[in-house]
Amino acid sequence: MPSRPRSAGQVTRNAWERLLVDPTLGVISLLLIFALIAAFALPVFYAGNNIYNLVGTIITVMILSIGMTVVLISGGIDLSVGAVMALCAGVAATLIKMGAPLFLAFIAAILVGIAAGLVNGLLITRVGLPDFIATLAMMGFASGLLYIATQGVPVIGYMTDEYYVIGGLRPLFGPVTFPILVAVILALVVGWVLASTKLGTHFFAVGSNALAARQSGIPVRWVKTQAYVLSGTCAAIAGIILAGRNNNVPADLGTGYEIQAISAAIIGGASLMGGRGRVFGAVLGALTLALAINIINLAGVPSSYQKIVMGVILILAVIANYLSELARGATLRRQAKRLSSIAA
Repeated sequence: MPSRPRSAGQVTRNAWERLLVDPTLGVISLLLIFALIAAFALPVFYAGNNIYNLVGTIITVMILSIGMTVVLISGGIDLSVGAVMALCAGVAATLIKMGAPLFLAFIAAILVGIAAGLVNGLLITRVGLPDFIATLAMMGFASGLLYIATQGVPVIGYMTDEYYVIGGLRPLFGPVTFPILVAVILALVVGWVLASTKLGTHFFAVGSNALAARQSGIPVRWVKTQAYVLSGTCAAIAGIILAGRNNNVPADLGTGYEIQAISAAIIGGASLMGGRGRVFGAVLGALTLALAINIINLAGVPSSYQKIVMGVILILAVIANYLSELARGATLRRQAKRLSSIAA
């Protein structure tokens, strides 16, 4: 029996449902809107210097949002990524200034990021602190440690010819810079882990239902701890790159980056309730966020308004995330009802 043709209303409703259920489609739509606004209202947006600055901004938030996405998938949240990033940047810059080889300085910075993530994970899984409290405490600890070490004076005088390349101030070949290469490799590796490995399956299982995951034999504590270690590692990598791009490391370098990382991950489809998220979505979310801020700057809006815009974007992203959860639930219920009617 041929199916009845769908009405225009049904087609529109189905299109909206697909847009809500798959947040990536919404992010791509938002990107297109921002691009059109920039093309017609701000021709300077496509100037070479602006594109270069935009890419540099995107890379840092992108790397942070990749780690944040994994934490959100596992059912947690990490408020310390900005402060840990700044601390790792300060460690790398200080060691290089003291004469240490770049490789050793970067290894030390990454170890600091891993240690911060490990402490976060242990405080949450072993001590029993809420994710919000544990990572908030780490944010204060890392920020205070960097301020004490620098006495509030930015770290300078550490740049070398190699660090100009690592920071992206000099390209590797053509328009490709080292940070772009690192971000692409990191996104591919973490995306593969989430999609194709047992650990990735465990991240989603723990975030969806920790009790059921534990009853299935999944080491929930260890899985959550690994998520925070990965987030700390991403923060360290972002700090190393940002120190090379900025040529200095002020004590407040990481201020606000945690909000940008969370916003980018949520815009990209990660759920605050856990169990859902994509690395590709985080990349698109970071791009959307950077585009919005860049357009505001080019339009001459005072920088003080950026925090307001960030707050508004975060609220809208959470609302969109909530609507997506509702739409997905409604779709699953409708599919289950259809299958049960067919079986009957």
